[in-house]
Amino acid sequence: MTDTTVTTVQQNQLELLQTLNYDTAAVTEALSFTQNDTFKHKLFIQQYGRVYAESDVVARTIKAVQESKESLAALGVTTTSTTTASDSSQAS
Repeated sequence: MTDTTVTTVQQNQLELLQTLNYDTAAVTEALSFTQNDTFKHKLFIQQYGRVYAESDVVARTIKAVQESKESLAALGVTTTSTTTASDSSQAS
C-alpha cells in the first residue's frame, strides 16, 4: 500500500500556497526566508496576516519577510543568512 502521509514540510508548503493565493513569485520569496523551518514559517504566516499597507501579494510577502526578520532579531533568535529571492536578483 502507498504511504499517503503528508509531512510537516509539505503541510507548510501547502499553507504558503494557499495563504499567498497560489502566487508562485510570492511563494518563492516566502520559501527563501522560511527555508522549510517550522518556526520561521509560523512567524511569517502571522506577520503576513498583519500586513495591510500593501495590496499586492508579492509586496505584502516582502513586507512580511522584513517584519519576520525584525521579529527574529528582537527575540534574539540567531539564524543563518536569509536572503530573499528579490535580494538575489538585485545582486545579479
